[in-house]
Amino acid sequence: MSHPALSSLKRGLLFFLFIFLVSTSIQAQWTQQVSGTEENLHTVYFINNSVGFLGSNIFTPPLIGGEIIRTSNGGDNWQRVLLDTNFRVKGFYFFDQNTGFAVGGSYSTQGYIYKTVNSGLNWSNATPPNLTTHLFNIMFLNNNTGYAGGTYGVIKTTNGGNNWTRVLTASNFSLAWAKIFFNDVNTGFFASDSGRVFKTINGGGVWTVSSLTTAAFRDIKFTDNNTGYIVGDNGVIFKTTNQGASWNLSNSGLSQNLFSVFFTDLNTGYITAEQTVLKTTNAGSNWFSVFSFGADSLFSSYFINANTGYTCGDEGRVYKTTTGGVIGIPPISTEVPKDFSLFQNYPNPFNPTTSIRFGIAKESFVKLAVYDMLGREVETLVNENLSPATYEVRWNADRFASGIYFYKILAGNYTDVKKMSVIK
Repeated sequence: MSHPALSSLKRGLLFFLFIFLVSTSIQAQWTQQVSGTEENLHTVYFINNSVGFLGSNIFTPPLIGGEIIRTSNGGDNWQRVLLDTNFRVKGFYFFDQNTGFAVGGSYSTQGYIYKTVNSGLNWSNATPPNLTTHLFNIMFLNNNTGYAGGTYGVIKTTNGGNNWTRVLTASNFSLAWAKIFFNDVNTGFFASDSGRVFKTINGGGVWTVSSLTTAAFRDIKFTDNNTGYIVGDNGVIFKTTNQGASWNLSNSGLSQNLFSVFFTDLNTGYITAEQTVLKTTNAGSNWFSVFSFGADSLFSSYFINANTGYTCGDEGRVYKTTTGGVIGIPPISTEVPKDFSLFQNYPNPFNPTTSIRFGIAKESFVKLAVYDMLGREVETLVNENLSPATYEVRWNADRFASGIYFYKILAGNYTDVKKMSVIK
């Protein structure tokens, strides 16, 4: 017979071991990599599973400008391949494994285009004369035809970037951030900092404009010829299903600025917010958090496939996931519960973390989310298929204000809601 004190000690050790393993499991979904810089990273881009790039903006005197940082092994190691004291790097695009472009601009109105023909090992300045547009992104539709968007409009090339002409001049309103997306050589969009979206169907010859919001737009992506998304300040998301003929406002559940949007297929997409990466698995009908960044800002995410992706932000931080960003939840007991259940969180009230336990009686897709007093979803804790067992997750409310919150579970036909209090 074991001694009661020893049994209690064993239970305590097992509990702390479990908490450690859960914490390790959660953190392992996103692994921080060593970028080799402490400057702010504004863009990340990969051309295959191994080779990728980070673009920085340098604000640390005496260096003012930007860097291109390259990996050849999926981010295990990063190395600077370009430093330019004028070039704040904002976007990349490769139209094959060797040939690609990087765009950005200076602190004034000067725009910059750099080109590589050896997979980013070396870069040459390919900036056309008198480029006054600070560029934010670039894309090619074939080896010859490409477009780039920036602070004062859109420029176009028909000879692989040797020459560029302006096809949209946006000098009649103030712009600080603007991006383009083209479905083909003729049909394209320009999402502006003014909350307007411009569309062309003849390669930039004529543009129509729709005023959607007063919030600044930050990024635009299409998943097919009809379906597209625009994200911007104050958590705004707009979606079209008719080639931009109309746009519908969606709910991100955040008030943060949304900096970029990226889809791996028609249904699965990611939004990079200031301190969060959001994910959808149903074409934007719902978004849930798969990564939190604390007080600093994230700016860009790029996914090679449905599982492997990267996100980057302030102070040279870059993170990688190989699970699509989704946190796996290990059970705390494999004994099958008789019924579905949701328990009261403990401790409650709390500051800043609490535990939420729930039971799953049969295999189900489970969503467990936290809501504020206005009914807005502020964080998703579980969003995956779970086997019958009892589970426990921890919620860290460090970045949320004091007050009353609710947590709700949806598991098959079962649903329940409970209240909890954050006191700081």
